[in-house]
Amino acid sequence: MDINNLHRIPSYSYRIDSDKAKQLFQQTDKNSTVNQQHGDSMDISEEGRNALKEKLFTMNRLGHIGDIEKLSPMISGNNGIMNDFEKVLSELDNGSVSNDLVTKDYSQVSVNVLKARFEKEEGTRTDTFNGYVNKMASAYHLLKDRIEEKYAEPDRQKEYYVAADGKLQEMTKEKELEMLNNAYETHSRFMATSTQIWNELQDFKVQISSHSSNVKTETETAKNSVTGIKEHAYNAFMSAISEDNSKLLSQKTGSLNHVQLNLGISSSERVILNGIWDYYANMK
Repeated sequence: MDINNLHRIPSYSYRIDSDKAKQLFQQTDKNSTVNQQHGDSMDISEEGRNALKEKLFTMNRLGHIGDIEKLSPMISGNNGIMNDFEKVLSELDNGSVSNDLVTKDYSQVSVNVLKARFEKEEGTRTDTFNGYVNKMASAYHLLKDRIEEKYAEPDRQKEYYVAADGKLQEMTKEKELEMLNNAYETHSRFMATSTQIWNELQDFKVQISSHSSNVKTETETAKNSVTGIKEHAYNAFMSAISEDNSKLLSQKTGSLNHVQLNLGISSSERVILNGIWDYYANMK
C-alpha cells in the first residue's frame, strides 16, 4: 500500500473572468448553474444572480469592468487556495495533480525550489509522519509568503470573489490568509482521521496474527494502550505552522526531510505516529 495515494482530497476550481460572468446572464436556462470547461459547476441562488448581475452591469456602465482581472475562485470559502495547497503537497510528495484547477498565483518554479529540499530517500523509512508534517508546514508557508508578497505590490490588480450571499466582494489579504488556514485545517483533519484508520487496520492485522499464535507482542500492547490517535495527529499538524516552527523552517539550510518541529505532542506519541505511517510507507 502506498500512502502517497491515500491522502488526496478531490477539489474543484471555480475560476470565472468578467466575460464568463456576463455570459452567465445571457443563458436562457433556469437551473442557475454555470458549466465550466472541465464539467465543474457553481450554484448561485436567484437572489445571488441578480446581485451579481446588477454589480457587473454597474461596473461596466462606469467603465470599471477592466479593473477586474478575475473573480477569484471561491466555494465554501477556500476552494481556490485549497487547490493550490493540494497541488503543492502533491508535488512535494512526488505526486501529480493537473494545473487546470490551480489559481493564477500558483508558481511551479517556487514549488520546484522547495521540492529540491525534500530529497527522495531509498530504503526503510523511519520517520514518515515527521517528514509529511514538514511538507505540510512548508507548503503552508510557501503559499502564505506568496500572499504576503502579492499584497505588498503597489501596482497589484484588484481581485474579486462571489461571497456566500452572492454578492461581489473585493479580495483582501486577510481573506486569502483565512482561506489558506481553512485549506490547511481541512487537510489536517482529513489526514488525522486517515492516521486513526491506518492505526486501526494495523492493529487488526496484528491481533489476527497474535491470536493465531496466542502471542501478544509488546508492540501490540503499547499501541492498543494509546487512545486519541486522531487528536494527537491533528494537534501535531496544527502545531507545525506555529510562528516558532516557521522561523525554524526559514532558518534551516539544506534538507528539510528530518527537521524536528515542535508538534506539541510527547516523544512517545511522536514515535507511535511515525510507526503508523512507517508501517504503510514500507509496504511495497
